[in-house]
Amino acid sequence: MKKLLSLSALLFVFVMRTYSVTPELVNVLKVDGAVSELRYSNGKIFVATERGKVEVIELETRNHLLEIKYPEFEDFTGELQLPKIFSVDVSPDGKKIIAVVQASRGGREVYIYEKKQLKKIISRKKHLPIAKVRFITSDRVLFGLSGDELVLYNLSEGKIIYRNPVGMSFFSDMEVNNDKTEVAVVDESGDTKIVDIKTGKVIKIIEELNKDKVFDVDFKNGRVISGGRDKKAVFYNLKTGRYRIFYADDFMVFSVALSPSGKKGAYLYNDKFDVRIVDTETGDIISVLKGHRATPSNILFIDENQLIIGCDDGKLYIWRLKR
Repeated sequence: MKKLLSLSALLFVFVMRTYSVTPELVNVLKVDGAVSELRYSNGKIFVATERGKVEVIELETRNHLLEIKYPEFEDFTGELQLPKIFSVDVSPDGKKIIAVVQASRGGREVYIYEKKQLKKIISRKKHLPIAKVRFITSDRVLFGLSGDELVLYNLSEGKIIYRNPVGMSFFSDMEVNNDKTEVAVVDESGDTKIVDIKTGKVIKIIEELNKDKVFDVDFKNGRVISGGRDKKAVFYNLKTGRYRIFYADDFMVFSVALSPSGKKGAYLYNDKFDVRIVDTETGDIISVLKGHRATPSNILFIDENQLIIGCDDGKLYIWRLKR
């Protein structure tokens, strides 16, 4: 009997330690189309969709402040279609919104929205297969190309500063660090490359942790998390060289995120669309976010205890973590 009580007590302690944070679903918002990317700046959420729009929402009031519509493109039959917005970002001064947009003949185009004006800055005729964009300064942006290349681009001069290969596979995703000096790049190889943005040179390769194609990456406070086809999320601390592997429940990890400190991580966990919140330092599971009705394609921490999950059904789930 004493052994049974002791076992029960240990189980209780384990459960309490594992699920130490209570998730609160603050709100569910709706946008027009599947969410392709989320960004956050100065109290506003910037949502890129697969139906030709970037929607801007004020986080505190949940008000829709702005809707930017992008030109339709011709598909292979000659029919006009709404374009997918592959990537979106906001300049550090908050004055420019940049977007990578689907174009005719399999092309990609880049638009800047500034002073209530939408301007095309890169045409599909430039034949740049851009998959991702990030502002480095208000006048320089970094593009990730599908051929595993990085392009640093000067907006005011309309000029490529460099175009460097970083791998030999098909590009999947990239994310810049807090001070915009380095970028983590992932691809079909499973490796994560850390690249110096100023030079475009690879300075570190994180190898043999993800064993197959990586879909998503985040980079915060000298820490990286990646999720891949091998059904696991990999956390790596660049400062210490230590890593942790978090496994999914027989489901590919399409989306991951880190909190600003990098001490909390989030990843898509199973085919019920649950998202696990983990302590990246101890490896503990601290919470599970449930109730999403479609694949969470984007996870974004606003701060240490608040995050947004964007799904393929056009819904945004705003969560708060409470102890």
